Amino acid sequence: MMKKYFCLPFCFLVLAFSVMFGVDNTSLSKKDFLPYERTYGVVFPVASKSVRDVLEKTQGALTETLLQNGLLKEVLRYNIPHITVLHIHNPDPSTPEKILHALPVPPKPFSLYLSHYSFIKASPHTSLPWWFDIGVEKSLGFDQIADYNREVAIAIAPLRATPIPSFTGPVYAGLDKVAQSQIRDFGVSGINAITNNQKHERYRPHMTLVYSDHALDKTITTAMAGVAKRFNEVMKTPIKADFDTLSIVEIGFLGNVLREIYRIDLATHKVYDVQKGEFIEIKRD
Repeated sequence: MMKKYFCLPFCFLVLAFSVMFGVDNTSLSKKDFLPYERTYGVVFPVASKSVRDVLEKTQGALTETLLQNGLLKEVLRYNIPHITVLHIHNPDPSTPEKILHALPVPPKPFSLYLSHYSFIKASPHTSLPWWFDIGVEKSLGFDQIADYNREVAIAIAPLRATPIPSFTGPVYAGLDKVAQSQIRDFGVSGINAITNNQKHERYRPHMTLVYSDHALDKTITTAMAGVAKRFNEVMKTPIKADFDTLSIVEIGFLGNVLREIYRIDLATHKVYDVQKGEFIEIKRD
């Protein structure tokens, strides 16, 4: 049974709002991406030491490859390194507070092994967006965050106004039926959920190193796939990352974290309002 930061009536109110006013999925039938307004999400920030460990091994070669292919925006794009739990698209500025009140109680502090580099396209038949990631091994705290992904999707997805824009238009059209169903039901794919009485384990936690909306061509595709192959050949030792906080954040079109709004301590469940610079009290069941 999910425990929430606020009261059960609030969660029923969230679900009722979703049913009464509906989620606008009309963008899923269109050829172009839904215009981005504002996306919020729940993420596990990656500790600075773990980030340094990854960047020391990858940043030089990765940056050179991007620059050689004219991808300066990708080098400069801001992001707070993180493991995503869930993103939702809603321009309402009160959405982060609503997420906080509906949020299931997070797991205790945990560790993950970061390993295996991947060049990822949003869907097989589109040229953008695309990412370069380091993945998470299915050990240590993996099961904890996989279970939490399922809980958060149920609790938070009703707060969305539309699907995530980067999952609409050509990306949605190119995905398989399970992914399309998840986007209709939750606003995004890559979720551990039960759809049509079938259990689908689609959650793929990772830390993204490159975010891009530059249209892929053969040269860039070959270069990025080559970097992933080279990294995986020489970097075989997983990097251990410890996690002690969960954050509610604002997110860009590509999934990069723009700013932290609330930070929750996994050990004490204390909530820090990053904008105000103070701890706040949250009612719990």
